[in-house]
Amino acid sequence: MKIKQKGFTLIELLVVIAIIGLLSTMAVVSLNSARAKARDAKRLNDVKQMANILSIQATEGTGKVALEGCTADGANVTSCTGPGEVAQFDKFIDPSADATKCNKVGTGCTMCAAIGSTVGCQYAVTGTLNVEEAKIIFYLENASGGLTGETVHTINASGVFDPS
Repeated sequence: MKIKQKGFTLIELLVVIAIIGLLSTMAVVSLNSARAKARDAKRLNDVKQMANILSIQATEGTGKVALEGCTADGANVTSCTGPGEVAQFDKFIDPSADATKCNKVGTGCTMCAAIGSTVGCQYAVTGTLNVEEAKIIFYLENASGGLTGETVHTINASGVFDPS
């Protein structure tokens, strides 16, 4: 008489573990892509809000009003202290955890240097540093809304994107 043993063989267990490993790897890869897209969505929302603030400030003054605090080309937007609602720029922080991503853009352009070298991936201001003509510099990881990925872009006070 044969005794029937209960349980799984070693081969069956290894096959199940391999399948679970493969499925979990695929899930992590798709999550990383979704995270990058979420960071880009936050960036686009942030820069649109900053452009709106610049636009509102431009309509409140007479003549060209200089930005306060962020007086150097390529300055981090969090250093802007005015005029008016521009002081809210200190709340806009790029969601990137990897500051070296901006350096992939390349060398030789002042915007790349402003983002990659001095302020990491953080948002920066460039151009004529007054509320009417200033531009916000930002980095996108993926292509979105006609803007290319893995590159630096700008938005002006009118809300117009200018791919660099």
